[in-house]
Amino acid sequence: MLGLRPSRAARFLGLVLAACLTLLGFGVPHAASAHQGPPPGSPTEFSWLPDHLRLDGAGLAWRVEYTSTSFDGTRNIVGGTITFPSGRPPAGGWPIAALLPGASGTAEQCAPSIAGNPPFATPLLESLLAAGWAVAETDYEGVSTPGPNPGIHGPSEAYSAIDLVRVAQHIGIASRTWAAVGYSQGGHGALHTSALAADYAPELDHVGTIAIAPVTQLQLLLSAPADDPGFPVNVFMPYFGAALAATHPGQYQPADWFTPAGLALVAAAGERCTEQMAAQTAALTNADVFTDAPAAMAQMRELLAAQEIPTAGHTEPIRIVHGTTDGLPWQFTELTAAQLEGGGADVEFVPLTGEDHFSVLAAAEPMVLDWLAAFLE
Repeated sequence: MLGLRPSRAARFLGLVLAACLTLLGFGVPHAASAHQGPPPGSPTEFSWLPDHLRLDGAGLAWRVEYTSTSFDGTRNIVGGTITFPSGRPPAGGWPIAALLPGASGTAEQCAPSIAGNPPFATPLLESLLAAGWAVAETDYEGVSTPGPNPGIHGPSEAYSAIDLVRVAQHIGIASRTWAAVGYSQGGHGALHTSALAADYAPELDHVGTIAIAPVTQLQLLLSAPADDPGFPVNVFMPYFGAALAATHPGQYQPADWFTPAGLALVAAAGERCTEQMAAQTAALTNADVFTDAPAAMAQMRELLAAQEIPTAGHTEPIRIVHGTTDGLPWQFTELTAAQLEGGGADVEFVPLTGEDHFSVLAAAEPMVLDWLAAFLE
């Protein structure tokens, strides 16, 4: 445009868009509540995505902050990124893949919009761009923006993803057509997104959901042998403790369930990314972290029961893939797929022989792209 090289043209358009959004009233303070501020899906900050975080094949790309709906129903601010493919957009704009990432930690420096994605996840995102999908990746509530992170909380995950798709609508090259693509914790969020999308954002055209190695069957996941005192402690237990204290104040107190060593881990959950927490918990058992592991897990199961995958409300196709050597049992996902099918959903489940929780992303890539293409037919 006007003789600018493509990279400079993209940067110029980004700056123009950010200025226009500010003039239109979208540059609002961080503070937001259920009764003030713009509606969910309104951008509050746009900034150019740094070069070191840009995906190969990216055109326009931003880090954004936007309004959404918190776990408690109030208004909040969430961070994320929106990346469009390079080149000319199709008629009607680029379709959007709402990406719900795996858990990386709840500290600001762990957020995908600040730290980027892990090397094993990046190729899939770049393949989505190459296939003509814009990628809108949420950080989740309370990760890169103020406020608590509710952990495994389906509605919060879903709202964060859907509202970022709404943000993309403020950019003229985005389509109303979108699909949810989630991995690990994001798979849990994607399946909740599938159930909530039609009612939460009827103005958008949700065409389907893909869940890769999703976290499902929380009641089983937190039962024997995982609740045995001698069992290696799950790296996410400190995060669960911190999240439940935020989502169930007065009902859940970490001091009632965690040892002094465990409480130190809970306190560190807001500062440590998952790789650091894994190193810190590597040699610990449940007995090191919990005062009474079976009772502590029973309490978690009770409070997390509402976060099981809903079996109703799914109006669009659901496709699920899970590796058979994953430490997160693929059989739990197979059970979830059967429950979804029993609830009337259009579900396909594919177990990938020999793939683990990390290799599954590369192995699943061809079918993910095929499924997305079929969603558009």
